[in-house]
Amino acid sequence: MNEPPPAANFNFPPAFFLAAIFIFSIFSFSCSDDPVATAAVQSHLILDWEDEQSLPVERLSVFVEVSSNVRRIESFSVKSGEYTWNVDSPVLFQAGNRQWAGWPHLEPPPAAPGERALFPLGSYEVECVDAAGKKDKAVFAIIVNAALLEATSDKVEGLVSAPQKRVAVYSDGNELLYFDTAKNNWVSDAAIFASVKDSSYYRNAVSAGSALCFMPKIYKDKKEIENGEQSDGLE
Repeated sequence: MNEPPPAANFNFPPAFFLAAIFIFSIFSFSCSDDPVATAAVQSHLILDWEDEQSLPVERLSVFVEVSSNVRRIESFSVKSGEYTWNVDSPVLFQAGNRQWAGWPHLEPPPAAPGERALFPLGSYEVECVDAAGKKDKAVFAIIVNAALLEATSDKVEGLVSAPQKRVAVYSDGNELLYFDTAKNNWVSDAAIFASVKDSSYYRNAVSAGSALCFMPKIYKDKKEIENGEQSDGLE
């Protein structure tokens, strides 16, 4: 995994945490006091359709790629207009020579009674702070077709030009086991579950500008779901 995983759910796969732990073992031997230096931002506005009738719930995943010692980063903030999201203990992640700090589950600003909680579209600023209080900033933007925010899941592909489709497969504990294009032999639900060990459900996903759209869950054992014997595991 070369980049932080998509934040369809809050839980990360064990490999992600092993990578996060590995980064500490790498930098525990480093004496670098270089100030924090941001290189790029990976951001996704997560649009989550719980079922075929509802409108999407929003979350924001923001990870900053840094060229300095990521272990020195103690906090970061995300700003848009009057809103600020502060994260005091960001997730640290390393893949090869790339280092990331961020958070996968920022919540939208509170909504007025009777309205949905939505992130503002447009420009955002990320500020990282290291152990010495030194700071560096980076910017990103949320650009999506606003019609997606008012659409049911069956309308998504029709609102996206040249949609990039992927499949996200999860364990019963909501660990992301696979996230990529569908394999050639995945011609049925059974084929997907047979191919991915310990899988419990999957979701079709569509990239749409800054948004990553996750369709309703498809479970391995549909009979249990219909009988109400298994919850969706989301909190």
